[in-house]
Amino acid sequence: MSELIQVGPSNTCNDFPLESLGKIFYKKIKEWDCDRILLIDSEGEITYGEFQKLTVQLAKQFQRLGIRKGDVITIISPNHWRFIATIVAGFYIGATINLLNYDYTSGELKHLLLICNPVLILCTKKSLIKLKKLENEVELPHILLYDSDFDSSLKCSYSEEFKPIDELDPMTEVALILTSSGTTGFPKCVQLTHSNMRTTMLHAMDPTFLDLNKHESWIAFLPFYHVFGCAIALASILSGCKTVIMEKFIPDLFLTLIQNHKITKLFVVPPILQFLVKNPLVEKFDLSSVTDILCGAAVVRKELEEMVQKKFQIKSVRQVYGMTEVCGGATMIPKNFQKYGSSGKVMSYTQIKVCDVTSEETLSAYQIGEIRIKGNGIMKGYLKNKEETEKTFNEEGFLKSGDLGYYDEEGYFYIVDRLKEIIKYKGFQVSPAELENLLIQHPAVNDAAVVGLPDERAGELPLAFVVKQDKNITEKELIQYISENISKQKHLYGGVRFIESIPKSPSGKILRIKLKEML
Repeated sequence: MSELIQVGPSNTCNDFPLESLGKIFYKKIKEWDCDRILLIDSEGEITYGEFQKLTVQLAKQFQRLGIRKGDVITIISPNHWRFIATIVAGFYIGATINLLNYDYTSGELKHLLLICNPVLILCTKKSLIKLKKLENEVELPHILLYDSDFDSSLKCSYSEEFKPIDELDPMTEVALILTSSGTTGFPKCVQLTHSNMRTTMLHAMDPTFLDLNKHESWIAFLPFYHVFGCAIALASILSGCKTVIMEKFIPDLFLTLIQNHKITKLFVVPPILQFLVKNPLVEKFDLSSVTDILCGAAVVRKELEEMVQKKFQIKSVRQVYGMTEVCGGATMIPKNFQKYGSSGKVMSYTQIKVCDVTSEETLSAYQIGEIRIKGNGIMKGYLKNKEETEKTFNEEGFLKSGDLGYYDEEGYFYIVDRLKEIIKYKGFQVSPAELENLLIQHPAVNDAAVVGLPDERAGELPLAFVVKQDKNITEKELIQYISENISKQKHLYGGVRFIESIPKSPSGKILRIKLKEML
């Protein structure tokens, strides 16, 4: 093994064998005290005993509908307990669960349903309206509504003799089909196997990394259709960590739930960190129960980390780097460690190397190149898209992340930017993330995003979209501020445009394609 390839440590939390997720979840749920609270949402509390009964009843109903191993069940819905119960019940019978964004348009849904070909769709009445528009274009399967006829499907008799399906290969059988971010073109369908998900569950329960355990609690506002929200919700079931579910992020409700339920862990994206340190509403609530904050989806710079640390009196903001294609995280700041600006060390069962995108040479510490990942969490491939799958892997089986980064002499990784988002100004490479971080530090700036403005002579000019914190700030002042704090080729030659909000995906990633459409 080359010393230039960083390898994650052996996992010390391997307390369940390599088998189907159905068997893993069924056994672990039964091990917990049946009266222990598992989930809390707007409808009340659900214990482990109730959850076991509900998931078995739902699994039996799926079997009555003729659903078999490998059949696809699609979920299109906001967060609630039924969403999680559907996933687990699907695992019991060996079904493949496909999770779709409920904000997708009818056109986006058509594209994905034609790829996934589900035998059952579970959704809300709002999503049903979009699906009905496709009746003449797509052969829609049986549909169950979460907000109407779902509960009647739980009337199957509960049986202690129920056994999850056993006849499947966890290394090859697909457990989940999630979608890639889709910030350019249509999203791709990522196939994650039972083994992939098992690896992510181990990461979540490893005390070195996520450290989900029976003493912790968290708020599930990250969408369950996204790998971040889905993985934490599922791992919480196995670990005994209490889950408080929010349908979506509502500022005052979010703060109220932290205060009332004494939430200990926050899994967030960068916009939430900004909210926690910049919004005066936060001062009205007692958030002292929070002892661990983990942030994913985009890079958090030192200045924002310091503000969060000071506010919550914690050791560090533990950044996580990952993607849907690696079934969650690839690097993470270990518990009780601090490394400003870093996305952490390589996680268990994972190898990472940094490569020059032109020469394919493996690079050493502090050399910037493309992050490439190999390990037990790496996806099986894109469903019905052999060409894109082949382009995503190199000859050694490393997944090409499309992210630029480097590691230091201690093996801590730093993500610089997306390979495709780097701005080329007169031959210089300008990182949008670097400029965004600088802009957000300005007290008059609430949020910012930087894109390249096409220019015949220079190639691209860095241009900033800014959301004001102080309405009196001017374009000239911000351009001057940047010019005083960064090298000449990175100045805002494209100018500044003030907007009401920065378009972002539910996971917090800036949708630069929408900003470029404004140009």
